[in-house]
Amino acid sequence: MLKKGLSFASLTLYISFIFLPIVLISIGAFGQKWFGTLLPEGFTLRWYGELFTQRMYYEALLRSMIVAISVIAINLAVSIPAAYAIVVLESKLLRSLYSFIILLPIAIPPVVLGLGFIDAYNLPGLKIIGYLKGLILAQCIYTLPFTLKPLIANLEMLSWKSIEEAAYSLGANVLYIIRRLLIPNLTPGVVAGSIMTFAMSVGEFQLAVILTSSKSQTYPVVLYQAFYVNTGFACAATSLLVWMSIFSLLGIVYMSKLIKTAPERTYIGAGGA
Repeated sequence: MLKKGLSFASLTLYISFIFLPIVLISIGAFGQKWFGTLLPEGFTLRWYGELFTQRMYYEALLRSMIVAISVIAINLAVSIPAAYAIVVLESKLLRSLYSFIILLPIAIPPVVLGLGFIDAYNLPGLKIIGYLKGLILAQCIYTLPFTLKPLIANLEMLSWKSIEEAAYSLGANVLYIIRRLLIPNLTPGVVAGSIMTFAMSVGEFQLAVILTSSKSQTYPVVLYQAFYVNTGFACAATSLLVWMSIFSLLGIVYMSKLIKTAPERTYIGAGGA
């Protein structure tokens, strides 16, 4: 009984430690004044109104969305063929390369990657550093494992190589297999990888602050500057980013459950091959 009580108390403290800042920031976003007290004073919706009326902030949010969508599109274009090759070809070299890519975010911190980009691509006539395209390329490298891993897990759950061999034996052609088997059954992995990449991209600060200029700053960079201007406004801007991340996390959890049940849906659409 004592052991269960200690475990419950430890879990409660851990959850409180994680969620207390989120709760305080969410409350602070509606406070008129917050200085030197645990909780803000008064109630107002002013900060959210300013968040969507001040051009600098909504343009920064728009830039972050453009970067995130571009990163997702490029990562999927690279990851889907790569995942297919890794699972179907069963090459030790590809597996080793995959293991290396998965470790990239741990082995190479964003600040190191950003400084490396500056050293490598800060060349006359090559307009990458200080522009969104440089940030997009850097984020593609950093977030590629988060797109690739769900796709690999999805294909392995499906036992895709056996499905493909069975489809060919029944007379299906390549286009039919891609359209009626691969794409429908790979959808959970695509969505899970996209949500995870979106969450990583929108909230990424270190690469953004290093590789962008004053005209191409993304939302996290502008958000950092807001804390030096107004606490209430900064809380409103932060809470927006936090809740976007939480909803992304919930989406990842949901899609992970779908991937685990993928074998039950494997042969949907296979009739008529």
